[in-house]
Amino acid sequence: MPRILHIVGCKNAGKTRACELLIEPLHRQGLAVGTLKFTDHDGFDWDQPGKDTFRHREAGSAVTGIFGLHTYAFRFHTDERPAVTLDSLVSTFYAAMDLVLVEGYRQGSGPMLEVCRPGYSNRAVMPSDKLLAIYGADMFPRGVPHFDYGAEDSLAAFIAGNLDRLHEPPQA
Repeated sequence: MPRILHIVGCKNAGKTRACELLIEPLHRQGLAVGTLKFTDHDGFDWDQPGKDTFRHREAGSAVTGIFGLHTYAFRFHTDERPAVTLDSLVSTFYAAMDLVLVEGYRQGSGPMLEVCRPGYSNRAVMPSDKLLAIYGADMFPRGVPHFDYGAEDSLAAFIAGNLDRLHEPPQA
């Protein structure tokens, strides 16, 4: 079962870039890595006007979905939506991974990696007891390991060495 590392920070602090920069060094550590982006924008729009799924929704479908051999998405259009938990998503779709980097989801369990960037990080977003480490600028020292930009190999080795501290979802 994979472990979960939350990548958190202020808006535009560099969370997506941190994920991009960490994947290859984590692979070199021998880890199979998946990513999952959290959005608090309910109903992000992947079914655009004129497309088939949009037409299904407009016709009154309570759930629309699209799938291919390696891609799928579903959208619920009623007030009675099933609860989707991070643990269930990871257990279902990422079971073959060693590590899942979850970008932008602060409500999760286990230690997190906070990204700090001058001009964008105006405050610490997580208390030190929720952090595995800080990546980027050391703007809000909190007594946890800090890794500068450019130290992705060292950070990946640190993450790999601390997998047992990360949240492991229960098996589905």
